[in-house]
Amino acid sequence: MLGWVVAYPVTSAFLLVSFFCLLQSWWFKRDFFSPMTVYCFSQCITLAIAYLQLDKAMSDFKPLTWMVWILGFLSFCTGCGLAKLLAKSKHLPTRVAAAIPPKNYNWNLHVLFSFVPFFIFLLGVYGVITVAGNLLVFTDNPARWMDKSVNYGYYALFVSSGPLVVLLFGVASFSSFNKCVAARRVAKLMVLVTIVLNLMAYPNRTGLFFNLGFLLIFINFLYKKISPVAIMLVLVAAISAFIGISNLRNQYGGGTAEGKAMNVVVKLPYMYVANNYWNLDYAVNSPTDREIHPFTYGIDFFSGVLEYARISNSFKTSLGWDTPFNDRIQKVNGFNTVNYLWDVYKDFRLFGVFLLPFLCGLALSVLYLRMCKPFTPRQVTLYTYFVYFVGWWFFTSGYKQGVYVLWLPVVFFITTVCMGRRKLKADALVCDKVNNEDDAQKNIAAQCE
Repeated sequence: MLGWVVAYPVTSAFLLVSFFCLLQSWWFKRDFFSPMTVYCFSQCITLAIAYLQLDKAMSDFKPLTWMVWILGFLSFCTGCGLAKLLAKSKHLPTRVAAAIPPKNYNWNLHVLFSFVPFFIFLLGVYGVITVAGNLLVFTDNPARWMDKSVNYGYYALFVSSGPLVVLLFGVASFSSFNKCVAARRVAKLMVLVTIVLNLMAYPNRTGLFFNLGFLLIFINFLYKKISPVAIMLVLVAAISAFIGISNLRNQYGGGTAEGKAMNVVVKLPYMYVANNYWNLDYAVNSPTDREIHPFTYGIDFFSGVLEYARISNSFKTSLGWDTPFNDRIQKVNGFNTVNYLWDVYKDFRLFGVFLLPFLCGLALSVLYLRMCKPFTPRQVTLYTYFVYFVGWWFFTSGYKQGVYVLWLPVVFFITTVCMGRRKLKADALVCDKVNNEDDAQKNIAAQCE
């Protein structure tokens, strides 16, 4: 074991930080899905895996890359810590409250509205069938129809909205939060139908992780808190299996059939994680004689909002910016995802690497602290939406994809309309006064009789 630690010092250090995130959640009985814990755990565990350096493309980080990664890490944690300190200074609760049914929330209307994005999703499934001739999982070569060269038009946008449907129906699927039995049963059924149909229509890992991630976070807040011990056991089993398979791979070698099988089992999943970091290192450290990507002066920050405007793509092309598939910064062809810090760095340089994670950590922690009192469907749904992206930031920034940006106003609109009208303080005082007068009149009438 000591020899392994010496051979992989960076991996060992970040695995230790990851286990500490789990340990402090268990020891102090804290929520694992708090913003700081999710960020620290996801960034550290994935960087630990990347630094196993099972592929030669994953070289050691250069000093600038370490500066970008550490600055983003410290900035996000500082924002989270500041929000918590302010809450404690005002003697506000800092532990998430148990889920209770929200008052005056119309769950029937919520489920009815949720069918609107579901029918849009069905339209996307129809578009996929029109182009491919069948659901992709039933075609002869699904990979061919999932290639970026296949143009599904706006149907791709529609079919990608499956996780939005799961998000909206998912929040209505728990008895602790939704006492309307009929609406709850419909919501549960629609969650299952959407996940299965999403897998059959367009079986990609991103959609599956979205669906399962949203449900996992909902389970933690609306059903039962997920124990860090359970997460730790799964993590230990996964790392043990990973190391064991690596040893088998070394034993068999790469030339035999067994060695090639081990290579597929170990190396391909590894590369899907590690490429996010080797692309970050490659992109941040442009060669002195060639700039990989020009500085965007913050303009590209709004590309997610403007993605479906015709001016956006032509504007990017004229300025020589990269495509959404990160064609310029992929160190290995076909592995084109990258840590969110690259998007921040190319937009704002080191100033943005400090400011954006800080603001995100602060804002998300404020939303999390709002859930330390009886929370509404809007609060828990928005928090689930945002914290999932924080956990997935090692893979994508999220806010640069227009489809994910469009989900936000949909969620906000539906969960706001269904909340109903709240009584104002003045209304409550008037009602109390009227009720007191009615009681007085009844007492007088009783005395007269």
